[in-house]
Amino acid sequence: MYECNGRNILQELIGHLGFESRQKEIIRAANCIPCVLPYITSQFSPRVKGDRPVVVPAGYKNLAFLGQFCEILRDIVFTVGYSIRSAQIAVYKLLNLKKKVEPIYRGHFYPRHICRVLKRFLA
Repeated sequence: MYECNGRNILQELIGHLGFESRQKEIIRAANCIPCVLPYITSQFSPRVKGDRPVVVPAGYKNLAFLGQFCEILRDIVFTVGYSIRSAQIAVYKLLNLKKKVEPIYRGHFYPRHICRVLKRFLA
């Protein structure tokens, strides 16, 4: 992938999405600029309890940590929801608002979802 240009990457994506019949039209209208994110996997590095700060540290009234490198219990980094949730936690806590934070999706507790996943793996 490092040697691919934007056109190569776009052609690959078009193939995966099944839009081959419209490939020329899409490529003509698109602007695809590849970029490298060298530290993207840092979020998945081995961790220990306490190596990331909580969103609003105890005792603070005007400081919060947002995004992927703060700690939200029972949540999964690398999702947009994680970043949104960290901002909600910070705003609600610092402004003392009695609002509920966006709930964490717990798909592993839904038997129907587990069955769908197993069917895909076993197919």
